[in-house]
Amino acid sequence: MCPKESNNERHILEAAEAEFLEKGYGKARTTEIARRAGVTHAMLHYYYRTKENLFDMVFRNKVQTMAEILLFSFGTDLPFLDKVKKGMENHFDFIVANDKLPNFIFSEIFADEKLRAILVTNIKEKAEQVVGNLAAEMDEEVRKGTIRYMAPLDLIVSMISLNVFSVVCAPALTDVLGMDRNEFLQRRKHVNIELILNRLEI
Repeated sequence: MCPKESNNERHILEAAEAEFLEKGYGKARTTEIARRAGVTHAMLHYYYRTKENLFDMVFRNKVQTMAEILLFSFGTDLPFLDKVKKGMENHFDFIVANDKLPNFIFSEIFADEKLRAILVTNIKEKAEQVVGNLAAEMDEEVRKGTIRYMAPLDLIVSMISLNVFSVVCAPALTDVLGMDRNEFLQRRKHVNIELILNRLEI
């Protein structure tokens, strides 16, 4: 693939992501995606053919990135609790950088069976890989007496829940509390990590 073609595809995916997150899947238009990407509608159709294919590619990339963040964090040579800390930090930063994504998933994907099926297809394999790798390591840490037992799935769900809630609710909570958004998010990142580590530490 020549550099121009690669750039066209990248611009189309970036434009599609912005269009989906701003307008929702139903109101997103491929003509507008093409305009935002600086390509013709015919070119967009040549690369991706349908809006559904674009959606699939955009969220496959997001799932891949998030899974790689967790796999990389837990794949280091650090002590296990340091891996958990690193994983939570990296995941939190990913959600902050993609702060429209959680609301889109809650409002659009969970309400649409077809979109939900696409998301599940993209998430399932990566989720199984993350949890599977984590299970063996956690079992070994429990056996050595370095952490208390916690099901790997519960660890991942707790990490994601704490981080996503903090970012999604930040606009409302910072208004109520009269706090700066960045100050609030940094505070929540620290507290979220502390909560998880306290659950695991002997």
